[in-house]
Amino acid sequence: MPQLDSTWFTSQLFWLGITFVMLYVLLSRLVLPPLQDIIARRKQTIESDIAQAQHLKSQAEQARQDYERTLAEARFRAQKLIDDATSAYKANAEQQSRNMDRQLEQRLADAARQITASKKELLEALTPTTAELTTMIVEKLTQSEPSSEQVSRVINLRAKR
Repeated sequence: MPQLDSTWFTSQLFWLGITFVMLYVLLSRLVLPPLQDIIARRKQTIESDIAQAQHLKSQAEQARQDYERTLAEARFRAQKLIDDATSAYKANAEQQSRNMDRQLEQRLADAARQITASKKELLEALTPTTAELTTMIVEKLTQSEPSSEQVSRVINLRAKR
């Protein structure tokens, strides 16, 4: 094999050095600068994306805090509205209850007056019949006719009870 022949080592080393230097110069001047630019732009893009993400995260946190504060205020206002409506409803219900109580008392008083008047009218209407029946019963039981004054007095006494 000619590569292992020691007479060719010097020329092989010479051409190896020249090829290495040419490849190094070619890579360092033509290939590596665009790659370094790409890596630098990528690093810059990543850093700007991270900064933008941190900025957006802080904005999102601020928006969340604003949302929670607004939600708490809305809950407080809603609870206040509910409490106000409940107290207004209770006051209205109490007022209506008092009005209904007054109306019921008035109706009961009217009904009691009507019952008393009806009872009085009924007793007055039944008094002559009652007097006749009482006279007939007393006559049958005692075989004597009571006076109409006595019968009227007894009926009036019983009617007053």
